[in-house]
Amino acid sequence: MTPSLASIARYFRIGVELGLCDPDEAREWAISVIDQSDAPPGEIIEVSWRKPRAQLIADLGAIEGEPEMDLVRGWLLGRLALTLGDTDDGLGRAVKQAMQIARATGHADLYAGFDVIDDELQLAQSGTYGSVAACRDDFDAALRAYGVPPLSARG
Repeated sequence: MTPSLASIARYFRIGVELGLCDPDEAREWAISVIDQSDAPPGEIIEVSWRKPRAQLIADLGAIEGEPEMDLVRGWLLGRLALTLGDTDDGLGRAVKQAMQIARATGHADLYAGFDVIDDELQLAQSGTYGSVAACRDDFDAALRAYGVPPLSARG
C-alpha cells in the first residue's frame, strides 16, 4: 500500500518543525511527486518552491487528506532513532523530541512513556537515582519498535 500524500506531508511538516527533517527533503519529495504526475495537486507545487521555513510548514499543512498518524508516528520515531549516535550525548534532546512526536501525532500513552524516561534521565544525570546508560537502553528499546522512514535516508 502506498502511503497517502497527506501522511507524507504530515511526516515532513512535523519533521521540519522538530528539526528532524531538512526543508530541502520536503521540497525534493514534492518535486518527485510532480515529476510522477500528469496533474499534480497545487498544494504539492507550493511545497516544491523554495520559501521560508514557516511558509513551507504551512504549505505542508495545506495538503488535503487524512494522514495515517500511526504511520507518521512510526516514521518520525524511526527517523529519530537514525539520528542517535552511539554515545549518550544528546539523549535528553532526543527524548524531548520523542515526546513532541508523540504529542504531535496524538498518542498520549506513548508520550507518558517517554516522559517517564525523561524523568528518570534527569534523576540519573543529577546522580539521584539510576544511570544514564539504563535510560538509554530504555529509550533504545522504545524506539526499536519503529522502522526506518521510507522517504528520508539522511540522518
